[in-house]
Amino acid sequence: MTGAGIRRSWLGFAAVLAVCASPLAAQGVDARVVRASDSAAVVGALVRLLDASGARVAQATTLAGGVVALRAPAAGRYSVAVLRVGQRPWRSAAITLDPGAARRVTFVVPDEPIVLEAIAVESRSACRASPGEGSVVADLLSEADRALTVTRLEMENHEAGFLVELYRRTQTLDGVTVDSSTAVEGNLSWPIRSVPPEELAAHGFVRQDAPTEDRPAGGQTYYGPDAPVLLSSWFLSTHCFGLARGSGADSGTVMVTFRPESPRHVDIAGRIVLTAGTFELRRIEWRYVGLPYWVTREGAAGEMVFERLRSGVYLPSRWWMRAPVPEVGWRREVVRLWGWRESGGWMVLRR
Repeated sequence: MTGAGIRRSWLGFAAVLAVCASPLAAQGVDARVVRASDSAAVVGALVRLLDASGARVAQATTLAGGVVALRAPAAGRYSVAVLRVGQRPWRSAAITLDPGAARRVTFVVPDEPIVLEAIAVESRSACRASPGEGSVVADLLSEADRALTVTRLEMENHEAGFLVELYRRTQTLDGVTVDSSTAVEGNLSWPIRSVPPEELAAHGFVRQDAPTEDRPAGGQTYYGPDAPVLLSSWFLSTHCFGLARGSGADSGTVMVTFRPESPRHVDIAGRIVLTAGTFELRRIEWRYVGLPYWVTREGAAGEMVFERLRSGVYLPSRWWMRAPVPEVGWRREVVRLWGWRESGGWMVLRR
């Protein structure tokens, strides 16, 4: 969910067309979203049902043909917001939902591209926490939030078309693999293990596990970021954000960089990479900071690469996360880096 510091005001209203009732048990909206320029269906957009106060009560993504179904918790006055990556948010005029009836509506949405050049002057701004509404960082975080929300909804609702190939391996510092395993799953879920932001705020991105007979030094569980973490009020207020233009292999991209201001626990620093102009989410990279003294290399890190399908849906195409493996000497207080434990995977279409 988007943090309070990066919420943007909705721009304008537009007409609601072809309104009629359909006999469904729950009140709501059965909508079709099309572009004003050519009446083409808008696929892969995030559509939200808002109550009279502007609070979200339901959300879903548009499917083939631009169709989407939203159900309201009660009858009353609602509006619908359409959010597309690279476009200004759009909000409908208010509509009334009667008890037990769904309104069939066509929303005609204008194209209002977000123009990076108009706000690029902020790329020289100093790094700051809690990016304010209307800033470049806030706009780009909003774009990333939309893409990540669509990704999560699609993974929850359209898992049948994809398989996930997973791997785990442990390697020495010399790159020798000492054990590895692979698996194929049909159940799609967020590929990087994470926990709620409040737990990370209290304990950090690494949890110390209790010692066992096989692991006298104990173990550690490493967590990665997801959308609720990156856009949480805690993360936005405790991390410093900046902007950078991509170069080399990243030419044509713009990046939101982040790092902790004053970390109390193991934290993460990294960047969110988007395509300049269209603002499509390309990847999220991070590395762990504040690790113990014996982690002497920059290998503790992770990455998620995203791909936008022809349907307009975002999915993580591949990912990995790497954690250090300690070695305890005969004097237990002496610990050194032995190697790395890595897990990752990629998503493929079912044959």
